[in-house]
Amino acid sequence: MASLEEIRNGRLAKLELLKKAGIDAYPAKVPRDMSLEDVKKNFKSLGQTAPLSLSGRITAIRGQGAIFFVVLDDGTAKFQAVFKKDSIEASSFGLFTDTVDIGDIISVTGTLFVTQKGEESVLATSWMMAAKSLLPLPEKWHGIQDEEERFRKRYLDMVMTPDLRDLFYKKSKFWDVTRAFLKTNGFLEVETPTIELTTGGAEAAPFKTFHNDYDLDVFMRISVGELWQKRLMAAGFPKTFEIGRVYRNEGSSPEHLQEFTNMEFYWSYADYKDGMKLVRDLYITIAREVFGTTKFTTRGHSFDLADEWKEIRYAEEIQRQTGVGIETATEDEIKAKLKELKVKYVGDNRERLMDTLWKYCRKNIAGPAFLVEHPLLVSPLAKSVSGKPVAQMFQPLIAGSEVGRGYSELNDPVDQKMRFEAQQKLINAGDEEAMMADYEFVEMLEHGMPPTCGFGFGERLFAFLVDKPLRETQAFPLMKPKETGPKNGSSDKERKVAVAVLNESALSEGWQKFNTMAHLGASLGARLGSSLFHADSATTKDGEKINLNIQHAIIVKTTSSQEAVMNLIKQAKDSHLDIEEFTREMISTTNDKKVIALTAEKNSSEIERLGVLIFGSKTVVDGLTKDFPLIK
Repeated sequence: MASLEEIRNGRLAKLELLKKAGIDAYPAKVPRDMSLEDVKKNFKSLGQTAPLSLSGRITAIRGQGAIFFVVLDDGTAKFQAVFKKDSIEASSFGLFTDTVDIGDIISVTGTLFVTQKGEESVLATSWMMAAKSLLPLPEKWHGIQDEEERFRKRYLDMVMTPDLRDLFYKKSKFWDVTRAFLKTNGFLEVETPTIELTTGGAEAAPFKTFHNDYDLDVFMRISVGELWQKRLMAAGFPKTFEIGRVYRNEGSSPEHLQEFTNMEFYWSYADYKDGMKLVRDLYITIAREVFGTTKFTTRGHSFDLADEWKEIRYAEEIQRQTGVGIETATEDEIKAKLKELKVKYVGDNRERLMDTLWKYCRKNIAGPAFLVEHPLLVSPLAKSVSGKPVAQMFQPLIAGSEVGRGYSELNDPVDQKMRFEAQQKLINAGDEEAMMADYEFVEMLEHGMPPTCGFGFGERLFAFLVDKPLRETQAFPLMKPKETGPKNGSSDKERKVAVAVLNESALSEGWQKFNTMAHLGASLGARLGSSLFHADSATTKDGEKINLNIQHAIIVKTTSSQEAVMNLIKQAKDSHLDIEEFTREMISTTNDKKVIALTAEKNSSEIERLGVLIFGSKTVVDGLTKDFPLIK
């Protein structure tokens, strides 16, 4: 069996044959009159005399000698093309047999006909190469077996698995139906910021980044603009919704990813009871229009969305399933029950413990149902039920999981401020998922926001309805980079190193050396991010978190020559290493705009480098810096 490299070399040789024949193997356009799906639908009406041009990827070739049967796939359907030696120019037929492989994308011009076996086909009179493949498709009957490789090369997975392509057509329709339903019911589609100073609308750990122009730490949003859409309620918009991406820096599971699509709507002068009625109608509409049924079997549960949706009360259900009365149980009692049930829990605050106990219980509920009367502690943005310490909140339940969340939104500014303060205490105690306080939002509430129902769901609902893990329903889920280093057991520490070289001739005072070194190290960390770290932090015995040191060593060396520094920079660039530089302009001001302006006034050779840091292969870096002495 030929190796992958041998196959690629063979196909490169075929590419050369095409070039020698004067054929562009990668033209900008090829003849194509219609999709293969349209050909199949209209085969009889198209007739069998007029020439027709069709295009697609070759997924199968059979035959030999004077006739070949080729299966084309253009993403809409598969269709057969027949190449006969006596129906096509001899040189063209010979070039086809000599250069074409499974995986190539071609255009075929010919007439429609039906083979003796009754298969609708096109008889080729000419052909063109649209894209010559240099690597083969996966083996037809087995596809890509390695799970990680399948996600890395999803395009191949989709070529070999038409049902997977169908999944994404359904997913697109899922959001189209959602959008149409809401617009039909009078909701205005809006766009809200994806980069925020504080994250709101959910309890989740955010992704943090830095805004260079504003010199600010900012966060990628964890909800689809909840606090912004509520501002629109205050502004006088009666109904709004948004469908967009959200980002949560949390663990992965069959039901959780770090980046996904969510929808949230807000409806003024409505409460959570109104929301429940609308959401039931929305889910049934999605089911009927996208899937053609309201009956589903998923995650080991069967349910019918057209059935009555009963209301399940949070505390009552936990009491019924576990015997724990969460209103009065102590944290130690909840922990004891979780240990008895062999349920792992993270954190020891009351909110997290109750939530973990509920997650155990929900797995036994098939639905459809609405979970109601959540404790206020787990619903910091919802109104309370009159006379009860529970929230006007609802969550659709199907197949043992929540697939949405809605509230009668809190519009009492005094109450909201107190709840934000309670969440801040959780953050101060180390809870990374507690909600950040947004006091500008409180100020908006002080101006007045009408009674409002808010609701949101994400693509988890789609994943449940198709009974697949959430990751499977994303075309290109985030993947860790493949290990590409040496296979001799050496670690990243041994393979990569950073060396900083300080220009002592330009650094007259001790503080300047420390300042230069600090900035070079910080700059490297900012550009390479988490790849420099073993993990986010270490934790002491008493619970104190300490951020870990960078993974790769930083060695500090010196020179007394500006010329030597400039030469090192040039060699590092030629070797494609990561390079950080610290200049006289950078040490003279902390204003980035001023640094940029001052730098723009000079040529590169006129910029005085106080230090340079290079990072990359230990062998290469050591070779470039071996003549520089270590700092003393």
